[in-house]
Amino acid sequence: MQSDSAAQFQDLAGCIECLSPQERLVCAYLSIRDIPYGSPNSPSPSTVIERNRGTGKGKHMLLKMVLLSLGYEVKQFWARHDFSRLPIHPWPDALTAFRGEKITGFHDFLKVRIGDRWVTVDATYDAPLERLGFPVYAWDGLGDIPLPVAVEETFPVEEPIDEHKRKLVAALPETMRQKRKEFLKTLKKWLEEERSRCGHGHAK
Repeated sequence: MQSDSAAQFQDLAGCIECLSPQERLVCAYLSIRDIPYGSPNSPSPSTVIERNRGTGKGKHMLLKMVLLSLGYEVKQFWARHDFSRLPIHPWPDALTAFRGEKITGFHDFLKVRIGDRWVTVDATYDAPLERLGFPVYAWDGLGDIPLPVAVEETFPVEEPIDEHKRKLVAALPETMRQKRKEFLKTLKKWLEEERSRCGHGHAK
């Protein structure tokens, strides 16, 4: 990480040192959950911090880094799902053309060992997106967080994560890969338009 982003990471970790273990987990989760979801595509934690933007993968890589620094064991998983069944209510007009299509996606999330349990943690969508109908979850630092996708199956990530993702996507039919690309492009464009319309980089 570059020096500036490394310093920001140290500040993030340091600000929760005086809290209880449970409070630390909640603080770490909320700090990263509310980084605005969206571009850049880079999963680099330093890029997520520098640009204050991140996709689910980038935000979870940053959250994993913070949780590891707090002494927790962390594993990364994929959830295979259908983009056309994302639980957004109401379904946005901008995505109407994709409603009902079969568009396979691979959503990454974390499992964190807390006591004798592996707890599901997902920090994909920031709080302001709740106003656009996205599922946004709080966390008590103890129980499982619901996944914000219509899960078909889950399985562990193979390292390196980017190569594993490329292989998963490459195995999809060409027509589905193209539809997936169009969906993600349209989703990100719509989100950025909503954030710009409402100002301050957050949907209001």
